[in-house]
Amino acid sequence: MRKGDEEAVRRARQEARTAPVAEPTYADDLTEADVAPLQDFLTARLAELQARLPRGSEEEFAAHALKQAVFEGARRLREGIGLWRQALAEGRGEEPGAVDLVRQGLGRDYNLLVWIATRWRAHPGFAPSWRPRHYLNAAHRAAFGRSAAAGPAAGRGPRGQEPCR
Repeated sequence: MRKGDEEAVRRARQEARTAPVAEPTYADDLTEADVAPLQDFLTARLAELQARLPRGSEEEFAAHALKQAVFEGARRLREGIGLWRQALAEGRGEEPGAVDLVRQGLGRDYNLLVWIATRWRAHPGFAPSWRPRHYLNAAHRAAFGRSAAAGPAAGRGPRGQEPCR
């Protein structure tokens, strides 16, 4: 790791230790208004990156491809939010199957965009509210709190690092 990267990691860890703990936010609460500024921020950062790279290079292609993937991920997320809101309005929020898959995808898709954006967390346009949404809602979070009491691996994802969806 380069010296500058080590310093950035050290600062980020210090900030994480001293920052006030925010109230959790949930995937079920996402709206299209949460997606648009995040997408705009990512599109601008990736366009800046792409403009600095030699035209036709592998790096420029990768930046362009990531910009397109962000666009598609944000489009899919907005569509999923619309479907989720429609299901709620129709009283189908707890319906298993397709509605549940859409619901679970909201957090996954949003978290991917947030993860990409954290690369530029020192940028003045980065919003502190862009945090991962690990749980669907408060009941989902509470269920994992109960399962954590059952043992150290309970309530964790396949790598033992994050809550399962």
